[in-house]
This record gives sequence, structure tokens and C-alpha cells, in this order.
Amino acid sequence: MTASPASQDAASQEQPSLAARWTASSGMPLRTRVLGLGLALRNRTPMAELSATELDKRRSLTPPAKGPAAWVTGRVAPDVSISTQAMPTRGGGSIPLRILRSPASSDRVLLWLHGGGWTLGRPRDYDALTSFIAAETGCIVVVPDYRLAPEHKAPAAVHDCLDALDWIAGGGVAHWVGAHPRIIVGGDSAGGNLAALAALYARDNDMQLSGQLLSYPATDLDAERPYRNAPMLSGADMDAFEDFYLSGSGLSGKDPAISPIYAANHHDLAPALVQTAELDPLRPEGARYAELLETSAVPTRYTCYRGAPHGFLSMPGATHVGYQARWELVDTMQGWWR
Repeated sequence: MTASPASQDAASQEQPSLAARWTASSGMPLRTRVLGLGLALRNRTPMAELSATELDKRRSLTPPAKGPAAWVTGRVAPDVSISTQAMPTRGGGSIPLRILRSPASSDRVLLWLHGGGWTLGRPRDYDALTSFIAAETGCIVVVPDYRLAPEHKAPAAVHDCLDALDWIAGGGVAHWVGAHPRIIVGGDSAGGNLAALAALYARDNDMQLSGQLLSYPATDLDAERPYRNAPMLSGADMDAFEDFYLSGSGLSGKDPAISPIYAANHHDLAPALVQTAELDPLRPEGARYAELLETSAVPTRYTCYRGAPHGFLSMPGATHVGYQARWELVDTMQGWWR
């Protein structure tokens, strides 16, 4: 397992000015710092202080991947069809699924679980990334619109994502891929957390996965995180997200139902790709999880992208590594499916 050398913290423990926050990391490209400063100016209210109305507004701010926004996100692949359908969940409810298919779709399926701190994010926010994957691999991508905190506490998001995995394995996309789909689970940030939990669930329920893609995953909800003032995602943001998700749930950050690093064991899991960002409070726990998988004899590739902030997959136009990381996902998936 190889990784880029560790670096010093991106910022001091004291809260810097906005300008200092976005110039503290000399390894970050100017275009990334400009985007980060713009986002920081737009989202001045700390995550922990958002009212329900403000949180709802924050959820709607991500623009679709077209027009000027496509410079940041990349464009939606033109030959990929996008549809939505309802999926029943445990307890008698249902959630929407966003399904992306390329003309070359085969028996390959990616269950992609979006990030957003279990609190923000929508499947459509990932159309540029997920359509790129669908176009380049010929797989069907299923993105569940799982329930979000604080309206729905843990483990609601976990249950919805596991139900989506069961739905796929049980024939939900059989009319496109046949009765025996080859499934990969993947996700970024909070979605990486959910994907790791899905991989553990699959192993425990004798479900064969082709692999697991964990991009800057949150694997330890009890972790003490560095980079309190890191770009794109700060340690304070993570504290707020975890409070939204866990407060009143009856679960602690060390519960293996929500923190995959605390699972009883990690043997016999699907092969893994773990990607982390150097300037990210989640980097240490992502690296620890990759090491834990490797020591458990799970075939594991670990890549730490130097000079990169959290969220680089979603903004390849504004980072120097976003497209490189997307191609790493595609190449790894094709290797697992070969």
C-alpha cells in the first residue's frame, strides 16, 4: 500500500481570516483557492448555527452540471440516460433512485452513495461524476436519494442504502443487466462511510461484491480530527454534521452500525480503492481504514492526493487532481470487472 508523504496541517488551530484560510496551503492551486473563498463567502453562517430554513436553503444551492457550473463539475456525459424511480424501503416507505445508463450498459452496476455529511446532497448533484463513470465503464449507476439528517437520524441513511443494495441484488435492475449483476459499491465522504458499511453488510449476508470505492470516507465518527480550519470541509463542519446525524439517535460514534472502522473484523471484504485528500480532516481515518483493510488481507489500493482539498471528485475543473481521481475510479472498476 503506497501513499503520498504526510504533510503539516493546512491551517493552525486558531480560526484564521478568510484570506488566510485560503492561502495557508501553498500546494493548493489558485483556482481551487478562488473557488473555496467564494464558497466560504457564500456560506458565512457556520454549519452548526444553521436554522432548519437555512439548512434547507443550503441544500438547494448546488447548481446542476451545466452552464458556468460545468467548468467546476465537468459536464454530464451526453449519451447517458438519466431516470428516476421509487424504491420501497423497510418500514413501508419509499425513496427515489436516480439511475444512469449508457448505451453500452451490461451486467455491471455501481451503487453510488452521495456525500454531504448525511445532511446535504442530492443524487442530481453528482450527475457529472456518475454519468462519466457510466459512460466510461458501461455500467448502470444507481444513486439513492437516502433520507437526510437532522430530520432523519442515524441509522436511517444506512438503512436506505442497504435497502438499495438489496434491491439491486434482488433483481431491481434485472431488465437491464440480467439476473446476476456484478455490483460495486462506492461513495464519497459521508457516502464513503455508507459504502464501507454496505460492503460489510454484503459480506455478512453472503452477497458477492466486485469491489468498494471509498473516496475521502468518514470511517470513524468518534475521531479527533486535525485540520480544524481546512478548506472545503473543516473539523468544525464535521462536528456539526455528526451532531445533526447522531444527536437523539441513541448511537455513539463508536457504534459499528455507523462507523465501519469499529466492525468486529474486516476479513473477506470486497477489494477496495481508498482515495484521500491531503488537506482534509478525514484523511487520517481514511488512511487508517485502508491500512486496516490491507492488514485484514483485503486487496487494497490507497491513494492520497497531495495538495487536494476534500470534495475534489466533484470539482475537477477547480482542482489539479479531480479528473485524475475520476480516471482512477474508472480504471479500478474495469480491473475488478475484467
